[in-house]
Amino acid sequence: MDESVIEECEQSEALQIKQNFLASAIADISSYIHLVDTKVSLLMTAVVALLVGVLTCSDFIESVLSGIVPCSWHGLLLVVLSIVFIGSVVGLFVFGILTIRVRSSKAGYPSKWFLGRSTSEYSFDAYRADVLKMTEADVIENMAAELYKLNDINRRKQCVCKWALRFFSASLALLFAICLILLIAILGG
Repeated sequence: MDESVIEECEQSEALQIKQNFLASAIADISSYIHLVDTKVSLLMTAVVALLVGVLTCSDFIESVLSGIVPCSWHGLLLVVLSIVFIGSVVGLFVFGILTIRVRSSKAGYPSKWFLGRSTSEYSFDAYRADVLKMTEADVIENMAAELYKLNDINRRKQCVCKWALRFFSASLALLFAICLILLIAILGG
């Protein structure tokens, strides 16, 4: 077999391997991004469910609170913990929404993957012509750029999601502490 044919086959194989690698990596990182959004949505939903549960028991909670002296340690601790609980719920929702809003990367590479311009500025015919002009190396470069952008988006989502998770954990701990103080007030009162 001619050496140029063998070399061309090897180059074609290497290109195929690169394309498969990048396509798999893009699919994986896209699923991680989707998972973070789903996780944050579930955390916010769980807190809403807890708040609905608290509101359902509002008559009972009101009767317990009416028996607590406001200047006692029970009363002061309940006020402080309630304020911190409200702050943690607000923090969860702020960071949850910020997590979901992270949708773009600040990497300045204008790839053909996603349109960065409006369709009135960049017509379909111009886009199609640009795509048809792309070489194999351009395709690999665009895929690599998109993988880089998706990794940046995922990294930023993960950082913001950590704060949402911390606020969720704080909300649960504070709600448990508030319930414990109410229980102590019921048993001790």
